[in-house]
Amino acid sequence: MKAIIIKRPLTDTESADILGKIETGVYALFSDVSLPGRLQSFTQGNYDISEEEKKRINYETMDFVISFGDKMMGGKAVVDWLGFEGSSIWYYHKFRAYFRMRNLKYEQAEVNRLAEEYEEVKYYTSNHFLQKLQLPDKVSLLLSDTEARTKRNYYSIIRYLMILKSRFLLNIFSYHKLRKPDHIIMDVTKRQAFLDINTLKERKGNYVIGYLLDKAGKDFLIIDEAVQPKLSDDAKISLNRDNLFGKGSRKNRFFGEPLLLKYFLSGRLREKKKKLLRDIHDSLNKLEELCKEEDEKLLIVIYRSFRDATNFYLIKYLAYQKFFRKHSFKTITTVAETSPAFKSILDAARSCGIKTIGVQHGNLHDLHPSYIYTYADCDRQVVPDHSLIWGSFWKDFLINKGHYPVHSSYVCGQIRTDIIPHLTDSKVGKEQVFPGISEKNKLIVFASQPQRDPRLRERAALDVINAVKAIPEAFLVIKLHPNEINNKKYYAGLAKKAGLDRIEITHRVDLYLLISVCDLLITCFSTVGTETVYFGKPLIILDHLKQDIQNYHKEGVAFQASNEQELRELIKDILSGKSSIDKKAYDDFISKYAYAIDGKAVDRTLEFIGSL
Repeated sequence: MKAIIIKRPLTDTESADILGKIETGVYALFSDVSLPGRLQSFTQGNYDISEEEKKRINYETMDFVISFGDKMMGGKAVVDWLGFEGSSIWYYHKFRAYFRMRNLKYEQAEVNRLAEEYEEVKYYTSNHFLQKLQLPDKVSLLLSDTEARTKRNYYSIIRYLMILKSRFLLNIFSYHKLRKPDHIIMDVTKRQAFLDINTLKERKGNYVIGYLLDKAGKDFLIIDEAVQPKLSDDAKISLNRDNLFGKGSRKNRFFGEPLLLKYFLSGRLREKKKKLLRDIHDSLNKLEELCKEEDEKLLIVIYRSFRDATNFYLIKYLAYQKFFRKHSFKTITTVAETSPAFKSILDAARSCGIKTIGVQHGNLHDLHPSYIYTYADCDRQVVPDHSLIWGSFWKDFLINKGHYPVHSSYVCGQIRTDIIPHLTDSKVGKEQVFPGISEKNKLIVFASQPQRDPRLRERAALDVINAVKAIPEAFLVIKLHPNEINNKKYYAGLAKKAGLDRIEITHRVDLYLLISVCDLLITCFSTVGTETVYFGKPLIILDHLKQDIQNYHKEGVAFQASNEQELRELIKDILSGKSSIDKKAYDDFISKYAYAIDGKAVDRTLEFIGSL
């Protein structure tokens, strides 16, 4: 028996050829894409590798990627080959490179498993990286003529240019704001609903540090950047007030985009960037020659594929470095400080003697490549000078797992939790948040996540949808992750397929308001699980690989399900009162992971920054 695997759209000729083979009865057909006509009826079941195999690949790939930067090749470490002015693009792409390589390893394992079962495997794919992997001789890769291309989103690009023009003109009248402040806070995020701490009414803003921005005084300059569109992004850039005129009061705000425009007006900076990009390109070529192992060569090829992104991050670095050399500041603070879009700015600040500060914005774990470094990495001073952490657990994690310097982290609590004392005193009910839902309905929230494994992502959603469908009194709300706000149709399609109509899919309702009125919350490994504990609500983790990477189950604050049946039984037990939360475990968890829910996290944060 032979196998055909399809992972890309087919040409008409290919479809006809495959149909002819399938009708002979000699071939088994597997597909990850929708197939035309009669082909669809021939598709077989799942050919996925086991969950244990995925878990093994996760950790092996992580260990390889993290350690490879320190490997000596040609007399110096890989990190240094890719370095520039005390920094390195190794760190800019490490996160993306890990997930790209991990998913390739998944595919390799899938192909190897099928090759053991079938005498021949034809693999239709657009993933040209697979050519760099060793596959069994009986496997034939049938690549598309060109790598898959996504449509350019010119609509968003044109609107973004209009935003740049507006911000450039407004900045002309804002340079006086640069004279007084000692500290910078970067406000670069997708707008999301969160609650005003005084009125408890929803507003749009930076939900991670919004309360910090509200309290920051005249010593702080807020550098405001609109979300930069990806050329292939499905999102439509809005010409709203936030994007055109800033995300809050103009009193202490300055726009970052005009700094990038100044780069393009500087011939000297453009020439410098060209040289840096050329040097990095030459280094990647040399490294590929020096690599002896298959995985090493593959990782270098992956890094080379990020050339456009490297170009953009170098532009940001040089543009902001020019700005920081002209204007003196003591500190710069940002969330998502390991993201290359922000790390390039922090690198530029550090090169000018400015202290860099990262604010924790989510849970950290062993498989988060952005926060796992080697001792040699930290000796190179690639982590922020200071990290503002939610609780003692995260401080210990950064020191023991991430190898951060012992005195670089400061525990101040989670800024967003400052609303909780106000919210818990209010009398808001679920019917006020979702008109039409009765207090008799059991409100179940599923916090979605843009998981890198598309099969696990779909399986998680379907398990939740089918489990809720089996419980008549339950109503499901899927709270979309900020990076999934354009995926409402994806989840709606799954709900329709399963036949569930007791469902709401939203990104507009404030997360904390939603948690405060729900009866229980389900997630896979999201930070939302931690925040559910803050409110004393029941939490279920849907953990197909049984990794418990956030320690929710280990700490006694979450029930653990690994499939739909277990999930359904847990939901029934919680809603009936048969199972309930462990109050002591919840209190201990808050003390360990969030310091205190006392409404004073912002005050502690401002006090620390001001002391530098």
